[in-house]
Amino acid sequence: MKRRGQTTMSSNAPATSETPLLPRPSASTLLSYDEVLKLDPWRADNHYILTGYRRTLNSYWLCFKSIFSVHNETVNIWTHLVGSAVALLSLAYALSFLSAEASQATGRRGWMAPFAGIPFPFPSADHPSVQWIDAAGFGIFFISAATCLGFSATFHALTCHSMKVAHQWNKCDYVGIVILISGTFVPCVRYGFFCDPHLRNLYITLIYVAAAFTAVTVLSPHARTPEYRRFRAWVFIALGASAVFPVAHGILRYGLEEASRAIALPWLALGGLLYIAGAVLYAERCPERFAPGRFDLFGTSHQIFHVMILFAAYAHWCAIAEGFRYWHEERLGVCAA
Repeated sequence: MKRRGQTTMSSNAPATSETPLLPRPSASTLLSYDEVLKLDPWRADNHYILTGYRRTLNSYWLCFKSIFSVHNETVNIWTHLVGSAVALLSLAYALSFLSAEASQATGRRGWMAPFAGIPFPFPSADHPSVQWIDAAGFGIFFISAATCLGFSATFHALTCHSMKVAHQWNKCDYVGIVILISGTFVPCVRYGFFCDPHLRNLYITLIYVAAAFTAVTVLSPHARTPEYRRFRAWVFIALGASAVFPVAHGILRYGLEEASRAIALPWLALGGLLYIAGAVLYAERCPERFAPGRFDLFGTSHQIFHVMILFAAYAHWCAIAEGFRYWHEERLGVCAA
């Protein structure tokens, strides 16, 4: 067996000025954890995942080409790539394909309504109480979701490019999580404090201050290392759990029944629980820690975390859509005297 980089030329062969070109590593050749640890220790993150690692490719083309093959990042890539596409299509549908001049049957909700549940977030004859902040809230939510999921999918596609590129996109991945959490707050707070714009603006400001602090914390060099995995998870959980303060304030101010109807608290709570459960599984590396090697390609904690993020985002979307329906269809934008 020849070592990598050796040629088949004999020592008596005439010298040439041309340096033989080494072939690029094949993206289809997968490595074990021990091989990755030996060749590229910066990629050795989860010692419970024993196989399915792509070679370090040093090529954007080969990295993106590899998303169509099966390896231990395939599920991570495609769950959030599809999720990002759905968020962008939903945004395009809400902002472009709907027309305020169209009839109520097609203009306000459209034929996709039974599947997407996207209300028309602009002022119209059907919804005179709708304001620009409704459209802004919808846009921020969809853009935040698309950004988070898109950054995540790109990071997982490029983990095998090079240490520099992987670390750069790892930062984007963390920033995307912060963007999604804070972006979800905006429309939720809009409908939770519909009749109290000062409180709404206060909580939106506070969440973005907390988001900035979170981003600075998780982007520090030490916090991005595998040893700080649990720390990162709990920092993200703390940012999401800060929603308890405006929710509790809303319940105390308006009562449980009114607050629940205004922002669909069951959907909001479900989304939060899914985020937390996924983050805890990721931090503790369950279930692969109990059966190393069994979940290498399918069913790792990170993959479960990705799926739970999708379901949590959908639950929060349901809460936002229900808040819109309650205030603009049931209450017609009228606040209690």
